[in-house]
Amino acid sequence: MDTQQIDEKAVFNAARRIADAAARDDYLSQACGDDQPAIQRIRELLRIHEEEQSFLEPPAADLALTTDHSPIAERPGTVIGPYKLLQQIGEGGMGVVFMAEQTEPIQRTVALKIIKPGMDTRQVIARFEAERQALAMMDHPNIAKVLDAGTTDSGRPYFVMELVKGVPITKYCDDKHLPIRARLELFVQVCQAVQHAHQKGIIHRDIKPNNVLVAEYDNRAVPKVIDFGVAKATAQKLTERTMFTEFGQVLGTVEYMSPEQAKLNQLDIDTRSDIYSLGVLLYELVAGTTPFERKRLTDAAFDEMLRIIREEEPPKPSTKLSSSDTLPSIAANRHSEPARLSKEVHGELDWIVMKALEKDRARRYDSAANFAADIERHLHDEPVHAGPPSAVYRFRKFAKRNRTALATGALLALGMLVALGGIASGIWERRARQARVTGQLEVILEEVSRLEKDEKWSEALMTARRAEPALATGEAAPEIQERARQALADLELVRRLEDTRADSGTVWGTSTRTDTTRSELAVQAEQAYAAAFRDAGIDVDSLPVKEAAERITARDRISTAVLPALDDWVAVRSVGNDEAATRRLVGVLRMADPDPWRRQMRDALARKDWSTLQVLTTSTDLDEQPAATLGFLYAAIDMNQTQFPEWAENERELVLRRAQWKYPADFWINHRLGVHLIWRQGEHVEEGIGYMRAAVAVRPQSSHAMSNLGAGYTFLREFDQAIACYRKSLELRPDNWVCLGNLGISLSRKGAHEEAIAAFEEAIRLRPDLTTEAHAELSMIHSNRPDAHLRNARRAAELAAKAVELEPNFSNHWTALGIARYRESQWQEARTAFDKSLQLGTDFSHGVFSWEEAIDWFFLAMVHWQLGNHDEARKCYDEAVQWMDQNKLQNDVQNDEQLRRIRAEAEELLKISKTTE
Repeated sequence: MDTQQIDEKAVFNAARRIADAAARDDYLSQACGDDQPAIQRIRELLRIHEEEQSFLEPPAADLALTTDHSPIAERPGTVIGPYKLLQQIGEGGMGVVFMAEQTEPIQRTVALKIIKPGMDTRQVIARFEAERQALAMMDHPNIAKVLDAGTTDSGRPYFVMELVKGVPITKYCDDKHLPIRARLELFVQVCQAVQHAHQKGIIHRDIKPNNVLVAEYDNRAVPKVIDFGVAKATAQKLTERTMFTEFGQVLGTVEYMSPEQAKLNQLDIDTRSDIYSLGVLLYELVAGTTPFERKRLTDAAFDEMLRIIREEEPPKPSTKLSSSDTLPSIAANRHSEPARLSKEVHGELDWIVMKALEKDRARRYDSAANFAADIERHLHDEPVHAGPPSAVYRFRKFAKRNRTALATGALLALGMLVALGGIASGIWERRARQARVTGQLEVILEEVSRLEKDEKWSEALMTARRAEPALATGEAAPEIQERARQALADLELVRRLEDTRADSGTVWGTSTRTDTTRSELAVQAEQAYAAAFRDAGIDVDSLPVKEAAERITARDRISTAVLPALDDWVAVRSVGNDEAATRRLVGVLRMADPDPWRRQMRDALARKDWSTLQVLTTSTDLDEQPAATLGFLYAAIDMNQTQFPEWAENERELVLRRAQWKYPADFWINHRLGVHLIWRQGEHVEEGIGYMRAAVAVRPQSSHAMSNLGAGYTFLREFDQAIACYRKSLELRPDNWVCLGNLGISLSRKGAHEEAIAAFEEAIRLRPDLTTEAHAELSMIHSNRPDAHLRNARRAAELAAKAVELEPNFSNHWTALGIARYRESQWQEARTAFDKSLQLGTDFSHGVFSWEEAIDWFFLAMVHWQLGNHDEARKCYDEAVQWMDQNKLQNDVQNDEQLRRIRAEAEELLKISKTTE
C-alpha cells in the first residue's frame, strides 16, 4: 500500500480505542497493509500513549490519553506540612484541589492542589522553584498568589494558592445576567492583572474561564486570575515523540490556544500568547461561545485541529451572534434584546476582539495594558485604536490563501494602489500614531496612580519609567506628556527621599554609634535631603517659608512620602546645633501640615524641649496619629537619646509597639521595630527578625530592610541566611556600604576570606570615613591568615589604626590593632592595644564577636612572653583557656578553628606541652 495514502494520525486514534492487543494488530494490518515502517511508528506511539499521561486538562475526545488513575491518598483531615486538608473543592486533569487550613507561621485558609500521578516530581518542583521568586514578586488585587510548594509524603508535588471562593468569570456574568458594559469592566481588571504579571516576567499560558474566577467582596465583583506560573512549572517540551502524550500539558485548553502554541516547537511563546487567550475570553463574554467551538476542534484529526488554530480566521463576534440559534438566550444572559445585542457588539467591539485574535502576533495588542486601554476608550465613547482591517490587509490575507490562483499582474496592480494610497494615508498614520502613543501613556499613568495610592513607590517608579520611550518620540498629546514627565519627577523625588530616609536610619540604627559618627551620618543625611528637595524645585532653605510650603502641598499625589521625609529631616537636623535651620524647617512643615498635635511635637523638637516630647509619648492622642508620625517620634527620641533619662529605651520601644499594633502592615513601623529589637540582641533578635520579615514582605525592593534582616541572622550566627539576605540587598542597591560591611563579616565567619576581603574593600572604597567595622575586620583577616607575613601585618596595622581613629571606643578595633602590632613584632604597642580592648570590655558586637575576649588573653600571653614576663604570660593564657571552657562558639566553626589555632600558637611559644581540651 502507498504510504502516502495512510493517515497515520487517524489510524492511531482508531487503534488506541481497541483494548485487545490481537484485535489491534489485525486492525493495523488492515489499515496499513504491507507498510511495516508505518505500523512500527504507530505501535511506538501507542506504546508511548500507554506509558505517559497528560495532567493539565481532561483529555479531549480524539486526543484521549491514558491517565494514571491510581487514587490520591490524601483526604480531608490529612496534614501536609503546615496545612490540614479540610474538604475537596475541585478536580481536573492536573490534580485535586482541597480547601486547607494553614497553621503556622500564620493561620489562614488556602487552596492546596495535589498533582495527580504521572509526573516527574523532581523536575516539576525544580521548575516551580525557579518560578517562585518571580511569583512572589507579584502583588496585584486581581491575582491569586501562589504561596508555597512542596512534596507530599507519597511523593506527589503540591502547590498552595490563595483561596478564591469564586466561580468562572463566564458563569458569573451569565448567572448575574450582566450587560456587556459590566462584563467589559470586569474584563479590564483581568487585563490589568495579566499586565502586572507580564511586567514581572510571568506568562500565564492557560488563560480560560476556569482560571479567571469572580468572587464578591463587600458586594463588589472582583475577578481573580489563578494558577499563574503553575502551567510553566509543570510544562514539558513538546516533541514529535510527546505530541500526543503531552498535548494537554503544554498547549493548555484547545479553544483558548494561541496560534504559536499550536506548534510542535513552543520555544517562541511570549506575552502576546496571553493576549490571544484574553481575546478568546472576551469573545466568549460577548458572544456566548469561543471563536472555534471545542467539538469541532476535538472532532478533527490532531494536525487538522492545529491547522485550524494556526490558519483559519474566526468569525467576528457579531457575525457569530447573528448566526447563532441560541441568540435569544445569549441576549437574555446579557440583559439585552437580540437585535440590540448584535448592534452593540457590531463595530468597535468586533474590532477590539479581532485585533486580539490576530494570527500574526505582531498585529495584536502589544500588551495587556493596551488591550485594556482600548476597551476603556470604548466604554468612555472615545476613539479606539483597533479598527476594521484595511483593504490591503484583507487582500494580502486573501493572496496568502489563494496565491496559486493570482496572477503576477494582480499583485503589481496592488502595489500601485498601495503606492498611490501611501501619500494620502501619511497624515492618518501620524494621527493614528499620536493616538496610540497617547493611549500608551494614559494606561501607564493609570497604573502609576493605582500604585501611588497603595504607596508602592518603587513599583510606581518602574511603571512610570516605561513612559520614557514614548516621551522620547514626542508624538503624544502635549498635555499627557506633561503629566507623564511630572509623574516621573515626583516619583524620582520619592525614590531619593525614601533612600535618604533609609540611610538616615544608620544614624539611629544602633545604640552603639558614637556621637562623632552620629554627627557625621546626620550631616550626610542632611545634605542628601537638601539636595533632593532642591533638585525638585523646593529649596527649603532659600525660598520664603510660605512658598516652600505651597510647593510641597502642590505635590499632593506623593504627600504621604514627602511629609514623613520632612519630619525625618527635622529629626536629622536636631542632632546638630543649627537651631535656626531646624526652626525654619519646622515652620515649613507647620504650613504644609497644620495638625495641632504634630505642630506641638515638631516645635518641641526644634526647641530641644525633651520634657514635652516625653509627655507626648504617653498622651492619649498618640494613637490617633498616622504611622509616619509615630515612626518619626521614635526616630526623634532615638537620635537624641543622650538627652533622655533611662526611660527613653522603654518609651521608644513602647511607641513602636503601639504603632505596630495599630498599623501592622506599615513598612516603616515594622522596619524600625525590627531594627530596634535586632540591635537589642539576645532574646530580642528572633522577634526583631519577625518584624523585619514583615517589612520585607511589604516592600521586597527595600535594600535596607533586606540588609537589616541579614543583620538579624548574623546575630543568630545563621550566616548562610545572612549572606543570602545581604546579596539580595546588594542586587537592589549595589552602593549599600553598610550591607557590604555586614556581608564581609558573615563571609569571614564562614571562612570565605577572599570574598570577605572583596566586600570589605568595596565598602571602604565607598565610605572610607564611616566603615569602621570593615577596617577592623579586614585587619583581622590579614593578621590571622596562616600565611601571615610582614606585608600583611603592615596593611593590617594601617586598617586597624584607621578603625581606632574613627571609633576609639570599640574593643574589637583595639583587638585588631593589637594583633597587627604583634605581627609587626611591636610588643609594647600590642600590649597597650590589648589592655585597652579588655578595659573597654564587650561592646555592641557581643552577639558576633565575643570570642575576641579570649583572643585578647591569648595574644597578651604571647606579648608578655616576648617581653620576658613569663609568669604574667601564663596567667593570661589561663584566663583565655578559662573563657574557652565557659563559652562555646555556637554555629561558628570558622572562629572556633581560628581560636584553637591561636591557642596552639600560644602554647608553642609558652612551651606548654599539651593542650587542655
